[in-house]
Amino acid sequence: MNDWLNQNRSIFQLAQIISWAANHPIISCIILLFVLAIVSSIIQAIGRLVEVVSRSILQVPLKLMLAVIKFSFLSFTQVGSIVIKKLTNSQKYDHSLPVLPPANSQLMHVQKQQRLEEIYQRLAEIHKEQQELLQEATELIAKSEIASEQEIIGK
Repeated sequence: MNDWLNQNRSIFQLAQIISWAANHPIISCIILLFVLAIVSSIIQAIGRLVEVVSRSILQVPLKLMLAVIKFSFLSFTQVGSIVIKKLTNSQKYDHSLPVLPPANSQLMHVQKQQRLEEIYQRLAEIHKEQQELLQEATELIAKSEIASEQEIIGK
């Protein structure tokens, strides 16, 4: 028997624990209560996990159907509004004369030309100012390079 217990260490350790529990009954009862509390909380956690997962799995098809229904409703609404607009536009212009350009189209053309000339003049001024600023920046850089070269030579 001793050889068999030595070969199976886990059973030997279990036998030692049982003999210790028999010699210390109060401590072993307290330890047993703690172990039972831990095991029951683990079982409850697993139960809640199964409940949440199963609820999620059951809700996915319902949510998918709801999304499809919403999408189809929005699509039908958009198509319906487009059809209604086309019907009202076609009914509105069926009996009317073709629209002529306004009488003041020449005036609008002249105003556009004037505005384009103003824009061109402003762009020319901006270009001139940009060129001046670039020239000033070039001069400043050149002066700073000369000053730094003089410092290097002076040292």
